[in-house]
Amino acid sequence: MAIYKLDNENIIELQNTTFANEKIDERNDLQKYFLNSINVIEPDLFVIANEFNDWLDSRRSIDILCIDKDANLVVIELKKTEDGGHMELQSIRYAAMISNMTFAKAVRSFKKHVEKHNLGIENPEEEILHFLEWDEPREEQFGQDIRIILVSANFSKEITTSVLWLNERDLDIKCIRVKPQRDNETLYFDIQQIVPLPETQDYQIKIREKVSEERQSRRDSSFRDFSKYNVVLNGIEEKNLSKRRAMFFVISNVLESGIKPEELFEITKSNKWIWVEKVCNTRFEFENEEIKNRKKYDSSRWFVEDNELFVVGERTYAFSNQHSKEAFNLISGIFEKFPELYGTIKVND
Repeated sequence: MAIYKLDNENIIELQNTTFANEKIDERNDLQKYFLNSINVIEPDLFVIANEFNDWLDSRRSIDILCIDKDANLVVIELKKTEDGGHMELQSIRYAAMISNMTFAKAVRSFKKHVEKHNLGIENPEEEILHFLEWDEPREEQFGQDIRIILVSANFSKEITTSVLWLNERDLDIKCIRVKPQRDNETLYFDIQQIVPLPETQDYQIKIREKVSEERQSRRDSSFRDFSKYNVVLNGIEEKNLSKRRAMFFVISNVLESGIKPEELFEITKSNKWIWVEKVCNTRFEFENEEIKNRKKYDSSRWFVEDNELFVVGERTYAFSNQHSKEAFNLISGIFEKFPELYGTIKVND
């Protein structure tokens, strides 16, 4: 849609132009403009690097690398072309290549960025912590997800179709169209998010979650494991437990014995836990605090009833209830690491 200006009592269309006509280059111009004004792409982004290529055996680089308020990494790719080229494939490759980035690595990258651009920031780590509103580094919460933002003068149908399909499969990709417009000596940028459409984004996310759940349900229906388990721990025996109840029985008794959740991360992995820096006595308290920390929260995936939360020190933890066939191995691994629990698990035949 054209952009118009009001000139006295007339509505006049601005002149369409192109980046090529305006002699605007991707790397030297567009990248610089958006580095200086990153919030026009999306609010609450923090740039940690541009031309990021801190990996082996690759001559390619991420145009702009950011983090968001949820400590997710955000890959931003820029194109001045009218079709976007193959930027969706390129960005997915980059996302995979930085998927293991740690908080410490992000700080080192930002420090290089500060020095490269003479930003005059004395403590890069403190700057990132301030943006994230963290008191201290939280490696286990950093980079849990990677988002992609594609910025181009326009996008081919092949790209938009691919992005919509990928988003249905739980990726998080946006397409931002930037069209230059000229009014005599003044150049304007018409910046619009076209995928997903902002006014339907909440609806599309709900549809995506529903499709994902249905797909997973179909995938699992043919080989679901309905095994029951007999578990002995510290002299207490529980029989005929489902995977979910067996897992909770073990975790709750392990914590009661004085073992801290962090000591279980090596076995259960930290992404099986969520926590808040507050003592919470009810599910309502916990979820109100948790929603502040992350955009995506699905209560059905966690033990979060009032009697299922774990308070350790000044933190309140919730443990995942999603374990599928790995429950037996997780419980066995806990018993092997902590023999003082005198724990055993057997399949109830």
